[in-house]
Amino acid sequence: MKRRFISLLLVLLASLLPCAAWAATTTGQFKDITGQWWAQSIEECNAANIVGGRSANIFAPKDPVTRLEAVIMLNRALGHRNEADNYDMAPGGYNFPADFPEWGKRNVAFAADKGYISKAGIPNMGPKHAASRAEIAVLFANALKLSADGYQLNFVDKSAIPASMQPFVAAAVKYGIMVGKAGNKFDPNANVTRGEMAAIIARLFENGQINPQPDRYFIAKVSAVDAAKKTIAVVKGGQTATYNLATTSVIYRSGSKANLTSFKTGENVKLVLDTTGKVIFVAYTTASPTNNSSNPVTTTTTYTGTILSLNLANQLTLSFQPDNGSQNSYPLASSVKITQNGLTKDLTALNPGTRAEIKVIDGSVAEINLLANAATGNQIKGYVVNVFLDGITVHYDDGTSERLDKWANGVNFYGLTRGQRIALTKDGDMVTSLTTLSETPKVFGSVVSLGSSSISYEDDDGYERSLDLASNYRLKDKDGDSINQEDVEDGDSIEIELNSQGQAVTIKLTDSTSSSSSDLEGEVTYIKTSGDYRLTIKKQDGSEKTYDVNNDVYVTQNGKDRDFEDINEQDYVKLDVDGNDNVTDIEILDVEVIEGEVTNIETYGKQSITIKNSSGKEKDYDVASNVRVWEDGSSRNFRNIHSGDQVRLLINDDDDEVFVINILDESSSSGTYAGTIYELDLDEDKLVLEDDGERTTYNLDNDVEVEKDSDNIDPEDIIIGSEAEITVKDSKVTRIEITDDENIKIKGKLYRVSGARITIEQENGTGSGTRHTFITKEKVSIKDPDGDSISLSKLEDNYIGDDVVIELDDGEIDSLEVLD
Repeated sequence: MKRRFISLLLVLLASLLPCAAWAATTTGQFKDITGQWWAQSIEECNAANIVGGRSANIFAPKDPVTRLEAVIMLNRALGHRNEADNYDMAPGGYNFPADFPEWGKRNVAFAADKGYISKAGIPNMGPKHAASRAEIAVLFANALKLSADGYQLNFVDKSAIPASMQPFVAAAVKYGIMVGKAGNKFDPNANVTRGEMAAIIARLFENGQINPQPDRYFIAKVSAVDAAKKTIAVVKGGQTATYNLATTSVIYRSGSKANLTSFKTGENVKLVLDTTGKVIFVAYTTASPTNNSSNPVTTTTTYTGTILSLNLANQLTLSFQPDNGSQNSYPLASSVKITQNGLTKDLTALNPGTRAEIKVIDGSVAEINLLANAATGNQIKGYVVNVFLDGITVHYDDGTSERLDKWANGVNFYGLTRGQRIALTKDGDMVTSLTTLSETPKVFGSVVSLGSSSISYEDDDGYERSLDLASNYRLKDKDGDSINQEDVEDGDSIEIELNSQGQAVTIKLTDSTSSSSSDLEGEVTYIKTSGDYRLTIKKQDGSEKTYDVNNDVYVTQNGKDRDFEDINEQDYVKLDVDGNDNVTDIEILDVEVIEGEVTNIETYGKQSITIKNSSGKEKDYDVASNVRVWEDGSSRNFRNIHSGDQVRLLINDDDDEVFVINILDESSSSGTYAGTIYELDLDEDKLVLEDDGERTTYNLDNDVEVEKDSDNIDPEDIIIGSEAEITVKDSKVTRIEITDDENIKIKGKLYRVSGARITIEQENGTGSGTRHTFITKEKVSIKDPDGDSISLSKLEDNYIGDDVVIELDDGEIDSLEVLD
């Protein structure tokens, strides 16, 4: 199953429909917002051409706003719709993944070049992920360059907001972009709905923080209204203007539909004009008339951080990485003042890597105070393995790697690139400073394949990467001596030096042994001893793999022959495989597998770890000096383990030392569970199971087996809504048995009606989704959104593409209802 990057923050996606398919601006069109608190905001933003519907008359206000959706809406709210929709991506460097929607690229590229999302994070954006309240706060505060300026949050759940996000959330709250919830809570991890997003944008306009179309979207004072002529006269910029209402105009007062006679002379109103100059939206407001400026908010913000570069082309711009905040580029004011230790400096002092304090006024750098670079005595040096939306992975010089969460650290990681050399200063586990170093970039991993023009390798995070070979590339052994291509084997550990084009210049072996041996060792988690033999092992890195086993497999333990049936789950084995990856030999090793909670860890002198098992008993274990530590398939350092962590230990019985430690996901679980398949996303390897109204999300194993009526089926053929029994090992679903898909209730979009055959489409993470066709019963009940009975022909003529609920009886449609 396709492996995906999963990580968070500020690169976000629109609905599953292309932007071009968003409904054109027509007020009063949405039938699913009537009477709801966000109706006015949705109508306002739709009239202003900032938001659109899922279809011609459906807005879906309760759907979570996705990450790209938020970026697209933000571009439009800032008045950049045309510019972003038609953005020139010729400069390149955006690294969109192959499955990135073509229609969303220009908006993301525009936002990245404007600096309010991470350009380096584009490949890993996870386009369908819902955006949280904290993420939206950071995105808008960052884009508007707002500062908290000492404003303090007082929410009762303030501690749930990561420390590094709190200044952005505080700025968003201070300027009214975000507001708290009942009980004085901020609820940072809750999803933001499409309706709430429209309300945020409308509030930004009303507060004077955005003004996307000053000539068509503005606040003015009522001078006169004429209900008979359907005109409204307002004072705008000291001048009185009279506007005709469009035939489709929408009028609101205090969140409810109203008419022109509800407005009084001297009151303020929000107006949106169509392209002909007619009013298509008008609403009462207590806000002041619109400032003539297209961005009336004036901010003065001081940042401390690191200079990344100075761009001398066209307008002088400074690329800057704040210690707390996202990397951004700022134009230099013509009168910018540069000082160091009280002495005036010129532009030549603005070198990459230099620490500085900058003062930004109205978006331009007015003052730069150069600081002494951080002391290097306690720095840890390494190379960037991957840059995610929510952090980075670093390969340290001691060969270990570590995932650093953006929000759990005191610095931000925007602007970093894969292979970049960096130096970190840490206070305990928190990164307090980060400096980029001007050294040759390198990447690390194990060889997947080496060809004549490219090399594929698996990095520290377990992702397969490919690099072009430079024309004069060199191969070296671990001692630095030149070797030939045939001396490099699949699985060899390597470090690769890169040139400025990202090509491999030098490939050096770092370990003469292949890593493939550890891939063939592990704890038995599943064994099939009847029919065709199969075996699943949990490898040292915690991942699982299932192998077909030859029926004449040779099994030994301590030099003695054993039968395949003698192998038990939790045995630790070493496998030999043939060219078809079938197991030919199995050796049962003397390795003990222990799981429990860490209560103490000694990292100095003789390493040791204390574990409390499920019975509450504690035991000390010696830890080998070269212990391998893994978390989520990525290499970690022994010092990354903490009291309270759930871990799995592999102990060699020969010397009673721990040689492998897996840091487990605290939510991991094993067992068999039954329920209804509520949601399935094969693109993200996720399954949601509902049982008695409770929903639980599970990760799907790469080799998950799906069985129906004793036959294997493809995961893509699963009907969402089926009753199922799943087998879970460490929160990975390894097996799904469909127990009933003929007497169930299912949802989907109506795709086709052909005679008595109805086809629906369900979204399951496979691009266009999957389609299922059913036959209707002779007396099938079909109802429209109002609950009225309709015929199959009317269903076909009026409701193709609408959401429907179908009840099956013995696999045939007993009833169908079109949803509102």
